[in-house]
Amino acid sequence: MSVEDQVRIHRVIVHKVDHKHFDQPQLSDLESVIDDAVASFLRRHIADSRVHKYTRTAVFEGEEGFCAICDRLLGDADQFVPQSQAIATHLFQTVKDDRRISPSDLVVCTYSEPGEAAQRLALLKMDPEEGFVGRQRTIKGKVQFVFDAASEVLPTGNLQKCAFVLPPALRDGAGYHLRVLDQQATRYGGYRLVASFFVTDFLQCQVGLEPQDRTRTFVVLSHEWLGRVKSTWPEGDVQRFTRQVRGALEGEEIDVEAFARGAIPSADQQEAYLGYLLERGQQELAFAPDPAERERLAKYTWFEGDHGLRVRVESNAVGPGKTLQVRHDDVTHTYTITIRTHVWREQLKGGSR
Repeated sequence: MSVEDQVRIHRVIVHKVDHKHFDQPQLSDLESVIDDAVASFLRRHIADSRVHKYTRTAVFEGEEGFCAICDRLLGDADQFVPQSQAIATHLFQTVKDDRRISPSDLVVCTYSEPGEAAQRLALLKMDPEEGFVGRQRTIKGKVQFVFDAASEVLPTGNLQKCAFVLPPALRDGAGYHLRVLDQQATRYGGYRLVASFFVTDFLQCQVGLEPQDRTRTFVVLSHEWLGRVKSTWPEGDVQRFTRQVRGALEGEEIDVEAFARGAIPSADQQEAYLGYLLERGQQELAFAPDPAERERLAKYTWFEGDHGLRVRVESNAVGPGKTLQVRHDDVTHTYTITIRTHVWREQLKGGSR
């Protein structure tokens, strides 16, 4: 099924949110004209962004505030323009004191999925570098922003920030209220997942983590935390912690509190570890690991040694008679590493790994 068949665009309006040059948003009084180029432009962005690998499900925090604005817009055709203006004004108030946030064009549109009568709401925050140009014109004293040369901006890449709001009638069955894409927060924050102004202050929602996120976040943050404390730990405790992180992935459920009790000797450090994970995006302390992510994370084992020595090898290739074998001498406290391989090539720095 083509993108054109997946999404039907109903109504569109554009507002300018430029807090660096104006003391209030520049609001449209009229809807934008939806020609073929505009419709194709919006359909592609909606279709691409709603299934982007960083798009997450979310629920509104309460039924008032921003949630109520969206519901009024979706529930009453006469409220499309005034409630879209309220959304743009709310976005302006959210960003007005932060000069780090770029000015943007806020595209508000309603659309429907194949076979659905109910309309959904799309909010697309388009920054200048994303190729969209909103041009202002006045018709009988009313302001209208139009897509300027839309055909020239169709090749633009994925958006950084957008949201797709379900109508109230579909929320219970779906188990969420909206889907949110916040690429910049994910990319910039690493695994401090989606906690930017766009999610918390503008959309006023809580973002859920996908299974792969929960699994990856547990592993990455556990190793980050170990890196902070391992200089004060006996080597045996460091090794045990590392093995137990890997072992936790193999079970049907990861109980992070139980893991902490088994892998960290000190009760105080157990609390510090749990706090570290919770502060940085580990929203659930008990969850089933994602099978695909578990397989990816467990595929390789990494070792490090003296003088910058680093070795990566497939996990099933470690052990007696295999590619890499480790022996520890309790007297000299040294490791002897035996490597068996048919191929041994020196790699240039920055070359293939």
